[in-house]
Amino acid sequence: MTSLSRRDFICASAALTALSTVPAVAATGIKTLANGKTEIDLASNTALNSVGGVVELSINKYGKVAVVRTSKSSKGFAVLNLSCPHAGVTVKRNINGWVCPPPRGHGSEFALNGALKVGLATSALKPITFTATKKAVTIA
Repeated sequence: MTSLSRRDFICASAALTALSTVPAVAATGIKTLANGKTEIDLASNTALNSVGGVVELSINKYGKVAVVRTSKSSKGFAVLNLSCPHAGVTVKRNINGWVCPPPRGHGSEFALNGALKVGLATSALKPITFTATKKAVTIA
């Protein structure tokens, strides 16, 4: 039986992480309102029609952000800052939620709703204040 070197193990882990990454859906139908809030039109973002659907966008105030459909309720969303609270690296979507990718990240894992699953991070992804209606999600 052949043993793996530390380098081989890290390279294989990085490759598996990359393969398990789910491509992000970029948000469309975005408006910056006069009050500085960002509005995401739900009709333009069909990924948010289903529970577990996600769209990502960048907002100057927050950086990279994800809007996640958490339930069928008209207010059933979560809005998350995608910066890892431990390393500051932008987390990537994978089949189980979010991961802080190597080599800069340290592999912290988060549930789709941002809850911490596996550290080095010691807290969840930061939630962002929003309001939701049947037609739009408005990020404060």
